Amino acid sequence: MIILDKTIKKVSPDIFKAVEKEVLYFQNEFVGSDDLILQDDIFRVLENIEDLSIIMFPVEDEDFCGFLFEYRGENFIYINTFLPFEKQIFTAALELYHYLVNGKREFLDLETIDEDKELDLEESKANLFAALLLVPKDVLNKQLNLLKIKKSADLTILKIIKLMDIFAVPFKTIILRLFEIELLTEKETRDWLDIAARNPERGILYQIKKHKIGERWQKRTKHVKLSNLKALIIDNDEMELLPEEKINKDLSFLAGVDVDE
Repeated sequence: MIILDKTIKKVSPDIFKAVEKEVLYFQNEFVGSDDLILQDDIFRVLENIEDLSIIMFPVEDEDFCGFLFEYRGENFIYINTFLPFEKQIFTAALELYHYLVNGKREFLDLETIDEDKELDLEESKANLFAALLLVPKDVLNKQLNLLKIKKSADLTILKIIKLMDIFAVPFKTIILRLFEIELLTEKETRDWLDIAARNPERGILYQIKKHKIGERWQKRTKHVKLSNLKALIIDNDEMELLPEEKINKDLSFLAGVDVDE
């Protein structure tokens, strides 16, 4: 299972600890606590960052999650709202890491990984940052206690989907967090990750629908949020930065979009 082989916990425990420290710093600085379950509050956290805006728009592409970009000195995170809500939430946290690295400062000291690992270090750190932020260790342990999960043998698919519902994260994120806190061995993690995650006729998604637990996080919200995009287009017109035809085309497009308030 390639996803496990590329986790920082398995490849470099030192980098794992460094990311943990940076997540703790961010939680205390921007969230106000290191023991909160964020779920979709991650969007509020992003909106409270002074020089960062969110753009949401549905694009029917399962592999297109989101990206970070800068335009005229402003930073934007785009999120594809065609995806299940849990993936939108994870994408927001992942792109937050990229913003912190590229938008303000190098978030972690650059370290090299053996090239034989074929690891995309920055993307792996971004995934880890998102997982640690959305599923904090102390809160995860508390929830495990409430669900009476003291060892790996206590885990069931029903308890897994309950954890997914609590933290509003995808199946693989929960399984990898259980590996990272050493509840699951490497072999047990691989076995869990072999279970189909998105097949509505079997596996995790089937169980979610069967038990009606966490269905809200599986919805494709298709929200549209364009931040101050219209103002930027008008600014371009006033400053003659783009052809008038392009400006009019963009404004016509925005006029026809059902934007969420």
